[in-house]
Amino acid sequence: MRRALASVVIAMLTVSSAGMAGPARAQSPEKLGFLVVEPASGDLLTPMDLATSGVCTRGTMFAVTITGPNLDDPQRGNLIGVTKIQTLAPESYPGHYVVPLPTDLATYIATTAPGQRIRGDYTIAFACRDTLSSDDLQVFTADLRIDGKGRYSVQGDSAMPLAELIDGYVPGSAGVIMGDPAVPDEAEMAEEAAQKPSAAPSAWWRPALIALGVLLLAGAAYAWWRGGRTPSEAEPERESAGVGG
Repeated sequence: MRRALASVVIAMLTVSSAGMAGPARAQSPEKLGFLVVEPASGDLLTPMDLATSGVCTRGTMFAVTITGPNLDDPQRGNLIGVTKIQTLAPESYPGHYVVPLPTDLATYIATTAPGQRIRGDYTIAFACRDTLSSDDLQVFTADLRIDGKGRYSVQGDSAMPLAELIDGYVPGSAGVIMGDPAVPDEAEMAEEAAQKPSAAPSAWWRPALIALGVLLLAGAAYAWWRGGRTPSEAEPERESAGVGG
């Protein structure tokens, strides 16, 4: 009896401690490689081009984020709205994604973190994601340092020129519209149409169908009424119509 009670108490304590521990944390994203930033140094008004050292093996969407001092709020840090990876046309530079940032860091910071002091070590990441998910599955990252005068410098492999990373790279040739919803191709449109239920008849058909039904019922009732009358009941109608014997 005592052993049974002890087992029950241990089980209750185990369940209680599991509940206090809370939900498991999401796994950290897989780091696939580095992100080249060009130019490797400049100020916060300098336009940037980014290129990944590889391609995503998971996810169909991507986002470019920046994190660091005063930019760690989850609502901040998204330099580019979530966009379909296919808009990057990876066939242009096989094995890489080339992404021109749509705005400079100064403009971005002024609109998302106004009044915040931006100084220290920051990380820019190209994140591979699934549709309608904010979880990063895989990332390519670049580390950059921003000084107190608004100047940045990129660290490590991320500082190499894009032409060194990608043979035959042509500046400004990515041709991607950042942050805009991707236009679905014909296959996607056909698949979406196949998944939708067949359209209901147009509204103008409904009154017509109702009127037709009423006419059919009236005709059936009249035929039944005519067919159910006796010859003596039908004789007055014949006389009134001028039909004589």
